[in-house]
Parts: sequence; C-alpha cells; structure tokens
Amino acid sequence: MKLPPMAQHQPGTRPETRLTTAPPPGPIRPHPQTAARSRHAFRTRLAGWLSCSLLITLLGTASDAPLSQLMDRELTCPVCRQAFVDVACINANTRGGIDRDLFARSLGPQPEYYRIATCPRCGYSGYDSDFAEDVFIPPDMRDRVLRSPRLSLPEGFSPESDPRDLDAADRYALALTCYRWRQQSDEAIAWLHLRASWIERDKGAVLPHDPRLARVMGYLERWRPPLRPGGNQADVEMQLATRTAEALATGHFNRYQRPYVQLALALILRGRGENRQAAPLLTDLVQDSLLPAQLSESIERMRASILLEAKQQRAAADHLERALLINQINAANTPSAWYLLGELFRRLGRDFEAIPAYQRALDAPELPPDLRDWARQQQAWCRK
Repeated sequence: MKLPPMAQHQPGTRPETRLTTAPPPGPIRPHPQTAARSRHAFRTRLAGWLSCSLLITLLGTASDAPLSQLMDRELTCPVCRQAFVDVACINANTRGGIDRDLFARSLGPQPEYYRIATCPRCGYSGYDSDFAEDVFIPPDMRDRVLRSPRLSLPEGFSPESDPRDLDAADRYALALTCYRWRQQSDEAIAWLHLRASWIERDKGAVLPHDPRLARVMGYLERWRPPLRPGGNQADVEMQLATRTAEALATGHFNRYQRPYVQLALALILRGRGENRQAAPLLTDLVQDSLLPAQLSESIERMRASILLEAKQQRAAADHLERALLINQINAANTPSAWYLLGELFRRLGRDFEAIPAYQRALDAPELPPDLRDWARQQQAWCRK
C-alpha cells in the first residue's frame, strides 16, 4: 500500500492554523450544553479566503491549551430581518492535528461545524460577516431568497425550528447557493466547498461500538509513536497506519483478526481524508462474513461519504484553479493557493495535475516553510 508521505516521517514542528476574527455582531453568552452540541454550525469572520494557509506558523499549540467551547450568539438576518440565536465556537485549537489540506481538528467541538449561520425563516446562510449590520443585500438577491426561486430548507425545518438543529452539510449547501446568487468570488466559493468536504470527512469517519474492533484498536496503540513537542497529531496517526499496514502485509494477524485490523486501518485513513488508500480496504470488507451486520452497514455509509467528500473537493479544485488562472487571488496568498490546489488534485487521484501545482507553490519564495516541506513531500509521493 502506497501511504501518503506524512506517514513516513516525523516532523519536528507542527503548523498552527489561526483564523483572524472580528468582534461578534451580537451578544455572546455561554452555551449550557457545550460538550453535547458538537454537531452544530460554527462561524467566524474571515480576514480572507486563504487566511488558514497564510497564517500557518511554526508555533505548535500548547498541550494545555483549553478545549474548544460553544457559545450562544444572537444574529439578525439581513434579508428577512428574522432575529435568531446562533452557536459560535471559541477557544478553537489544533490539538487534534492538521491534515495536509489544512483541515485543523480541535479537542472539543469541531469548529468547522460552527462556521455557517442559517436564518430559520428564509434560509439565508453565510459566515458571521455575512450577517453584519453593514452587509448590503441587493434587491434581486432578496427576491431570489424570498420569492423566486427561493431557498429550499430541509423538510420539517421551519421558522419555529431551532436553527442549531440544521445539519452542517445543509448549512454549507445553502451558503454556497447564497454566494453564487451574490456573485461572490471563485476563491470564496472554493473555500466553502473545501470546508464542506471536511464536514463529509469528519461525519464519515465513524463506526459503531464493537468489542472486537475496540480490542484491535487498543492493540494497535502499541505502535503509535509519541507526539513530540509541537508535533502534528495527524502525522502520528499516519505513522500508526504505516505500522499497521506493514503488519497486515507480513501476515501478523490470523484470518479472524485480519478484517478487524483492516477496518481499523481504513478508519484511520478515512479520518484523515486519505481516501485513495481507505476506499480499497473498505471495498474488500463490504462482503466479509466475519464482520457483524452493523459494521457492514457502517462500512457502506463510510464508502458513500467518500463520494460526497470527493464531490466537494472537485468543486473546490475547479473554483480555486479558475481563481488562480484569472489572477483573482491576492499575490501574497497565491503560493499557498497553488499548494492547496496541488493537494486537492492529489487527494482526487489527479497526480499528473498535482505535480505542477506543487511546483508553482515551490517556485514562490513566499511559500511558508511548513507548506514548502509538505509540497516537496507530496510532490515526491505523486511521482512514485
């Protein structure tokens, strides 16, 4: 199995993703069910589309950084003037690791679920900045949202519903429609598609509790390398995946253990979005008679989630490439954008296109050091 390069090395530092935020547009108060509300949507005001990659630094998140938390926030829809209570995420951290396409995981509620707000009355959706008091909504945009063709909310969701109960994937879909109607830039639309792909990744990397699978996962922990100070948890997990794949290849497990070990390996890879390696493992397991029905059903859902993630990644790559080719992206952001485009191509199996995209990033002296290391490693992997 050809594993991604992050599984083959131990970096000395971990890049930290920092999102530039602005003061909230409404009052904030602690949410009474912070730990239980991790499925709802978080939003933060972005300074720019590529703020994630632009602000990558060599500073690792401190191991004692606070867990992310949820807060209630009051917003007013600029289209229909509906006031509603939203949920925001504070104390976002990267202690869960950063995938090579810049998906940063927090310990605590995952911030990506909380970036998009949706009006429960008309469906208008976007970041917090899209609900600011000074946001101008043209008359034709207002007509599209309220009259024709109108935004379509999920069945059963009404103005009386709690907006926080709307699935994050639906929020992103509504936000994408609003951004297209508002004729937002390709780079802004690409960013929404990328975040939507992360949602599908995170939602898809889930299996029900199974005692045998739990024992296998516990056994594999002996091969997990230590997380060095400032290290990236994602790299640690990918190194664990390498050790597990090697053990499978050398016949370390018997025929009754093997499907559970293979499923554990697929879960690690799926969780980090390395679907080119996870998908074949899951396909082999679909009809395995040794696995209980609940695991087989979950495997099918995981396979379906890979297709949903890839759909969002293709759209993100298309819009990002267009933004780069028409020089729509600020010059300071361009090297990071080329890196990200290469990474999207790699994850989609388009290595031939990924190699020159990585090279465009590497040719720019302004490319952040950690992204430069990643681009070199990923480009070399694509050439093998």
